[in-house]
Amino acid sequence: RVGGSRGAMAAVAPSPAAVAPLPPPTRARHRRVTPTRASPISVRSTAAASSLVAPVPDSNFGRVVDGPALLSLPHAERRAVLREALERGSGLVIVPNLANISPDTLVELSYAVGDVVEKNPGVAPEYLIPNVPEVQVIGNVRDERTGALRAMFSRAPLLPTDARTGEPTLRYDPELRSPVWHTDQAFRDPPPFASLLYCVTSPPPGAGGDTAFADMTAACNALDTKRREELRKLRAVCSYAHHNAKVNRRTPTYPLLTPAQRAAHPPVAQPIIRADEATGTESLYGFSSAVCAVIDEGDDVNARDLDRYDLFGEEDDSVRALMYDELLPFATGPEFTYRHSWTGGDLVVWDNLRTIHTATPFDERYDREMWRTTVAHETGGEAYLGASIG
Repeated sequence: RVGGSRGAMAAVAPSPAAVAPLPPPTRARHRRVTPTRASPISVRSTAAASSLVAPVPDSNFGRVVDGPALLSLPHAERRAVLREALERGSGLVIVPNLANISPDTLVELSYAVGDVVEKNPGVAPEYLIPNVPEVQVIGNVRDERTGALRAMFSRAPLLPTDARTGEPTLRYDPELRSPVWHTDQAFRDPPPFASLLYCVTSPPPGAGGDTAFADMTAACNALDTKRREELRKLRAVCSYAHHNAKVNRRTPTYPLLTPAQRAAHPPVAQPIIRADEATGTESLYGFSSAVCAVIDEGDDVNARDLDRYDLFGEEDDSVRALMYDELLPFATGPEFTYRHSWTGGDLVVWDNLRTIHTATPFDERYDREMWRTTVAHETGGEAYLGASIG
């Protein structure tokens, strides 16, 4: 029952703000999402895959694949390599030394990850590679003729400071709401399976612009049994309109949804713990700017509250209590994270259902141009208006 008269916020906060139950003028909609496989394409190990996949140095998270060797393989062997690397790397793969590949080559590599590479419906044409709609441009680069941005840009906040060391840290700080750790497009049903991010141009070393990743399978496994059982009963209400309204408050050029777009993209209730149907492996899920409330399984958000979340970017107190104060600081500790410093020609592939990631700020006097593709889940998904920022 969505849009019923109950206030319907799950009691995940010790003292949640009272929200008077008001009968909504219309029924809000959101759908339940059943857990789907975290890896929708089967892995078939080959000798080529095993020989090209290596651990990330000094990390238990991620795998490295030799870029030129990967390009030399036929499609079927590329898929075997990338799929094995994703599986062995807990959903994170680094592919260096792909300097000067074309957008078409990036699309070919994306098809080696999955069968459906999305064409970014609704993304402004100036943020796409001409004649290659699968590739979205992210960064701060401008059109040489007009001076207009030709990339989707969102400014990452400063990293918090570790109180013990005095150094910047990737561990989430609930007071600063930084770093902006997230999974991509959790407002979709089902969410996209994987993303590929390719570095065309990056700021020089020391000027920022890194991307960090966190292993949500390892973080889930590190929780005690009782807490995992409690979290299995909770759902994160993920709203596309809420996501864009929230990002727009930080970056006013970020597009808001029109009323028609909002109606076409109702919120989705995602499990806080997502299970792989094939293996039973569990991962924490739902860390996203799209989350507007945390509810008990089977509960709802009334339409009047949903209007506050979608139109003004407000959040229910339950989001901070569970996601920001408890889970994110835990799941982004150094034992679960990897930080990638970009070099032109680097490609990173991640499983969107098993990892989260965050951009870091950079010196905007330097150009940063990244190419992004999105691989859909095997059961498809809804059209959307653009990827988040990596």
